[in-house]
Amino acid sequence: MRCEDNTVRLCTIKGKRIRSLDGWYNALAAGDRVSVQIISDGEGVIEKLLPRRNVFGRFNEKGGADQAFAANIDMVVCVTSANSPPFRPRFIDRVSVITEQCGVPLLILFNKIDLGSDEHAEARLSVFESLGYKVLRCSALLQQGLNALRESILGKTAVFVGQSGTGKSSIINVLMPGIDRKVAAISEKYNRGKHTTTLAELFFSPEGDIAVIDTPGFRRLAMRNIEPDDLSAYFPDMMPFIGKCAFGASCSHTHESGCAIMDAVQNGIIHYDRYESYLRIRSELERSRQWKKEETGKFRKTPKFRLEDEEGW
Repeated sequence: MRCEDNTVRLCTIKGKRIRSLDGWYNALAAGDRVSVQIISDGEGVIEKLLPRRNVFGRFNEKGGADQAFAANIDMVVCVTSANSPPFRPRFIDRVSVITEQCGVPLLILFNKIDLGSDEHAEARLSVFESLGYKVLRCSALLQQGLNALRESILGKTAVFVGQSGTGKSSIINVLMPGIDRKVAAISEKYNRGKHTTTLAELFFSPEGDIAVIDTPGFRRLAMRNIEPDDLSAYFPDMMPFIGKCAFGASCSHTHESGCAIMDAVQNGIIHYDRYESYLRIRSELERSRQWKKEETGKFRKTPKFRLEDEEGW
């Protein structure tokens, strides 16, 4: 842990837990600010967690609780790839929802341009750009396009997220020589990345002008902390139509006649694939709420959702 005197100390938590984090899957997240009792030049004890400005995380289905990966961030960088692994725009849609919750900008980094692209990927990237999300194209292998990335995150704390194999760690290795994050080749059998980063870590550039949080690769990005009826507010393309439906605020935007959002999809104002992401996330949230209502009071694991629900990310 880096302390105010710029000394890195190995710190333990005072007591068995931090009470303010009861109910979370993990105790602390990369980027958390804490109060530390200094024991020596190399050791300290964490006494309490200071208030968080924001949190980037997901719902951990195995643990049945929210899991924080990064806190007090200024930007989210979603790393995706043209190929190997395949482009997953619906994964980016989910990242964008969590980013909107954090209240920070989203930068989409389209890596591995040396492998080429296709019309579908470019069309979806243009949709993100039209919504105000910044899109940069790069190749970590050829070290192309990374100067623009450096300029975009200069002076900020940025969390890098993405599916396994998209090149997060490779990009960080180029941005911050000497960090030497472990990287691995793509699985030829499944065309997916292998998990090489196992926990979120905060790194500072030698000049101290960049702070990057590297996170493990995600296969699923589950959400449970949004009310289904509030979900549309986290889609900037749906915001102009909220409240204009025939059923007003009670419209779920899934089947009702006179739905302004469904009309916008039909007229090509809202991209149909974005709307599909909305439907999938909302269905997941509703099923989770229904499961909670049917609880009998006995311990039950959080229901697993079938993998095919996530195909097409």
